[in-house]
Amino acid sequence: MNYLSRSLFILVSFFALSSCQKTDNIGLDIDPQDTINSSYLEEFNIGTVTVREDSVLASSLAQFPVGTLTDPIFGKTKSDIAIGLALPSTALTFGTKPTLDSAVLVLKYGKEFFGDSTNAFYSVTVHQLGEEYKSASRYYNTRKWQYDSTKVIGSLPNVSRFAWNDSIFVRQIVKGAADTLLKVQPQLRIPMDRTFIEDHFLKNETTALPANFVSNAAFQKYIQGLYVTIKKNQPGDKGGVIFFDLATTGVSGLELYYKSSATATPTVIDTTKVIFAVSNTTTSASIKHDYTGTPVKTQLDIPTQSFSTVYTQPMGGLRTKITMPNLNDTKAFDKIAINKAELVINVDDQSGVEKFPRLAIYTTDIAGQRQVVDQVSYLGVPYDKTNKRYVFNVSTYVQRLINGKSDQYNIYLAPLDEKFLSTKTANISPVLTTAGRTALAGQSNSDMKIKLNIYYTRPD
Repeated sequence: MNYLSRSLFILVSFFALSSCQKTDNIGLDIDPQDTINSSYLEEFNIGTVTVREDSVLASSLAQFPVGTLTDPIFGKTKSDIAIGLALPSTALTFGTKPTLDSAVLVLKYGKEFFGDSTNAFYSVTVHQLGEEYKSASRYYNTRKWQYDSTKVIGSLPNVSRFAWNDSIFVRQIVKGAADTLLKVQPQLRIPMDRTFIEDHFLKNETTALPANFVSNAAFQKYIQGLYVTIKKNQPGDKGGVIFFDLATTGVSGLELYYKSSATATPTVIDTTKVIFAVSNTTTSASIKHDYTGTPVKTQLDIPTQSFSTVYTQPMGGLRTKITMPNLNDTKAFDKIAINKAELVINVDDQSGVEKFPRLAIYTTDIAGQRQVVDQVSYLGVPYDKTNKRYVFNVSTYVQRLINGKSDQYNIYLAPLDEKFLSTKTANISPVLTTAGRTALAGQSNSDMKIKLNIYYTRPD
């Protein structure tokens, strides 16, 4: 057995024995071929702290979060969406003397609900934006939108369950015949205020002037946009976040049902349906995190200290920063070949926090831009349910550092959404499309310390 004279490193030599096995079950399952004529470094001096996530563009998402969450560890999270409406056709008209039957804002459900789905009740409200939603603009998740919270133009009170997996039947308008029922994809249907719709759409001789419906640009400047919020009704409840898929075309939008007489046949009065489409390119999430009085806030206030439990949180929330101050000491070995280098991080089961199915690992360059740690980390790392840990391959990162081909910068762990992984680009950007969280065992955790295992060989 060889020993490295530097502190905080343990050096173990492995010999070319066919029966050679690793007995430390906290470490990694190493292929015997990796240990032949190899040496082993086990590094425990790894700093861990929870830091805020970077802001990120919040439009064109695969699904959008809406709701509120309250948690003793993660504090309060609130997510709303700002929506721009699209004109169904240029020079839109509503016929002669249109009369409103009903109006509903339709939002197609996404693939997830996170929170209390059994005991809580929620209120969904719709407001008019106080500023124009411009689809060509770049909106980030931290943006605060202008809207009048006291003026509700659409609502759905006391929702006990978001049926995001259930198809429903809705009335289908049939010209010149009886209406029928149509089975549609799972969706939330929010009744809109009658007065608001009449004043802003149907009163074409007073408030809803035809000039406002000539073009999409004119309409969007006139109507501004909508703002959707979901609040829990009981203050003490955990709350929840529901996700909406606005990328699927032909489902979401503001639906108006009205009667009018046509110009060509003024005696014929029939119900007409018109849809002002909603899409993911004209929607943006607005997310606020408040960590006041939580363990997370303590770490955010002392970013230079290392903690025994650290956290990751999507929706632009939290990531874990990792520092390895002793890693540069491996340069003392001169030229060595890294057979395998893996970062082992256990989950903190005592925290009561859910295990996130997949985490991303990345580093930053001198400009602070995110870079993959290793090519194999493009899809992140899944949670190992058997051993209750995450194991990250950092072989390339360590090899380049030892060879002097790159400088050492901080490493970060962040949540990934398994439902929407990219196969073309590295999955290292902040995630807004899921609401799970993770608690990880950090440096000073007495039972499950984070560690780096390095297997290497020296050239002859």
